[in-house]
Amino acid sequence: MKYWLLTTEYPPQHGGGISTYCFHTARMLSTLGIQVTVFIPDDNVKDYIIVGTESWTTVRFNSNRSNKAGQLHYSARISYEFAQIVQQLIRQEGKPAVIEAQDYHGIAYHLLLFKYCLYSDLTAIPVIITIHSPAFLYLTYNREPVYRFPEFHTCEMEKAAIKMANWLIAPSRFILDATQQFVDLPMQRSSLLRNPYYSTYTLPGGVPGANLIYYGKLSPQKGSFELLACFKQLWDTGFTMPLHIVGGTDIVYYPEQQTMGQLVNREFSHYINRGLLVLHGKIKPTAIEQALKNGRIIIVPSIVDNLPYVVIEAMLLGKVVLASVQGGQREMIDHGINGFLFDHQIPGDLEEKLRTILALPDNRLQVIGEAAREKATQDYSPLQIGADKIRLLSAITAASTPASRFPFLHQEPFKSVKRTGGRLSVIIPYHQKDLAPDTCIQSIRASTYQYIEILLIPYGKDKVLSKGISQFHSQGVKVLNSPYEGLTATLSFGQENATGDFLVFLETCNSVLPEFFARAIQVLKHYDNIFFAGSYVQTSGKTHQLHFTQTPQPPYALYYQPARHNGLVYRRAALQETGPFDQMVGEDFDHFEKMIHLLACGYNGIILPQFFLTQTISSSRKRNRPNRNKWPYAFKYITEKHAAYYNRFATRLANLMVVNGTFQLPGVACGDPEPGIPLDSETYPLIKRLKSWTTRAATRYKTYFTK
Repeated sequence: MKYWLLTTEYPPQHGGGISTYCFHTARMLSTLGIQVTVFIPDDNVKDYIIVGTESWTTVRFNSNRSNKAGQLHYSARISYEFAQIVQQLIRQEGKPAVIEAQDYHGIAYHLLLFKYCLYSDLTAIPVIITIHSPAFLYLTYNREPVYRFPEFHTCEMEKAAIKMANWLIAPSRFILDATQQFVDLPMQRSSLLRNPYYSTYTLPGGVPGANLIYYGKLSPQKGSFELLACFKQLWDTGFTMPLHIVGGTDIVYYPEQQTMGQLVNREFSHYINRGLLVLHGKIKPTAIEQALKNGRIIIVPSIVDNLPYVVIEAMLLGKVVLASVQGGQREMIDHGINGFLFDHQIPGDLEEKLRTILALPDNRLQVIGEAAREKATQDYSPLQIGADKIRLLSAITAASTPASRFPFLHQEPFKSVKRTGGRLSVIIPYHQKDLAPDTCIQSIRASTYQYIEILLIPYGKDKVLSKGISQFHSQGVKVLNSPYEGLTATLSFGQENATGDFLVFLETCNSVLPEFFARAIQVLKHYDNIFFAGSYVQTSGKTHQLHFTQTPQPPYALYYQPARHNGLVYRRAALQETGPFDQMVGEDFDHFEKMIHLLACGYNGIILPQFFLTQTISSSRKRNRPNRNKWPYAFKYITEKHAAYYNRFATRLANLMVVNGTFQLPGVACGDPEPGIPLDSETYPLIKRLKSWTTRAATRYKTYFTK
């Protein structure tokens, strides 16, 4: 069996829980005769390299090998790069039996999107997500703004990848239940499986030391504030034992914009100077045994955690662990038998349990430490966990079949519409000020999908056609003069006169790749809950930009339109169910209102992860630029018309607008904006150039004045 493991953390460049898990899992599976390949981003590599043996290989690849750093934030970019490198190696070396990926950063999002869009390289490969430390859960506990861009997009990618996975593995019941509060998990496709751990520790079992040790990074999520508050109270009332903190202190506490180390040094300098609080800093994994050697009690005060390795490591060393019940650590310890538990929700419980343990004699601590060693050795045995995982993989591969429904994070109940037939109507509204439709029509006619009718619909006050238009009659293009002057009414006119089962609106400045329509219609026919399909968009002409448009989902889609309206291939019956385009909202926002109407009726759609649509930008073409002054009325009208739908997501939408601003107009996709820059596609590049210029200028002035 070929097993591919995708991760952002792996030794020797990385420590931490995910890195530890991947190393021990790869070792375990390769020992069992499975060919393991680990994929890891590494910007020290120009493209990608493959190192290792036949049974255990590592693929290190540059996180910007497709040169998308200017268009995508980090998490989206590495997710895209994972999808690209995996598909490339599948074509070169063949398919693996299973792909496993971490949840963190949503690194499997694009890969799963390709899979669900029926790309043949991936459709038959089950993709497993192992839940480690989802940002959508942990960032909240660290007081970070989860609605700020790009963090919001990262969290949504994580949730979507979890939802799309063929199977979920969680090492603790706690993390599964905590994730369930954010994502409607497919529990019938979820399994609890502990993390394997190969112990190399040599300390004699159960020898209690003298120190109170907190081993782990200083972090709100790890309970650092609660622990320090407890010890401050202890020290202020005469307690004399020092607290040793072993771990990194460089995590930034967002509300104060300072590192945890800076905060602790500032707030607890009095205790540091008295030797009561000792900060040892970050250590290498090889130094863990020595760092915990003199520990009498290892304190794990997390307010949320999964399956903390510090508990495994301390128990394997025969140490007594005092851990909170707020996390998966409560599943690792039998209170009073092989460790101790306390509850943050019970005032004074940490102090009480700490004093209880300190009152125990050495021989009692030795017995508890030895019981801890035995439990950890048994529970995290690679031999046992490996056998369980092999059985699970066999069941997953045997049960893997293509889904008939796309696993959206949000979908309203919908009325079934006609799914038979295959004809596509391409509607091209044509205004006198538009570019000539020749290139657009040529790209349509070059499509690999041939069951197409093309409707060219001139509109406006002056409907006199140029001499060149008559040539399209002979090419099978239907030219229908719109009885309306406005674009919105013309769109509805085209919708009513189309005869296709599928329908797409294109502008004359658009062109499509030959395989686009075939790809889109394949997806629309396969899934009974997808009603439109678009693609990524690139611009040409005056500017060349790449727009990684997004599958429209609330709450983001309710204000910041994530997809270009032109180039969406609809099921025509779904459009008919929502009626004609609404003229009351105004021409600049008719497509946006239609999108909201579709979503509110449960008629969801997706974005194919390829650049199938090109839009030519001309300096003279300004007709379709949205009028910013029309937006306040349009948004008021849309929210009132679809009030019930907006009310469902009002809290989340309000958070998005407060954190990111309210200036980005619907239909103006600007890729993945940086935090605090919700601007349109023309202003955003100017801001980026200005930032680049000021950075260079500051560097020059600094060099000049420091000579």
